[in-house]
Amino acid sequence: ETGPDITAGVFAATDFWWTMEDKYPLAKLFVESFQKKYGYRPEWGAENSYSSFSQWARMVTEAGTFYPPDVIKQYEKGETIPSVVGDVHYRPQDHQCVRPVVIVRGKAKKDMKNDEDYWEVLEVVPGAGLMQAPDAFGCKLGDYT
Repeated sequence: ETGPDITAGVFAATDFWWTMEDKYPLAKLFVESFQKKYGYRPEWGAENSYSSFSQWARMVTEAGTFYPPDVIKQYEKGETIPSVVGDVHYRPQDHQCVRPVVIVRGKAKKDMKNDEDYWEVLEVVPGAGLMQAPDAFGCKLGDYT
């Protein structure tokens, strides 16, 4: 559990914070829909689940099948995918999602606009420069067909 008593002034990296709705139109839509359904604003876990599932659904739709090798081939195209944190893509070499990393700092209670406003988004860092190269560990994907 986080909150201003333990996070004020603390720097952290995360995948998503709901105030990103001010910068990214898809984040705004996601936050509004989530809050309407569940009564609170989504945090990174909800965003990860939503993004992973929606990206998979896109790949299934483009493949025209649920057959895993055909779906994987859609990911391997490496196309840019709009997301709630900006554009992402999957590397064909290792199937890793290349996505931004969100740098936040905990707010003091007096600076919070509401009881869920305990992180200030400082920067959204492009993910590509933060990831190991696909061949960094000598692993190779096996044949999946």
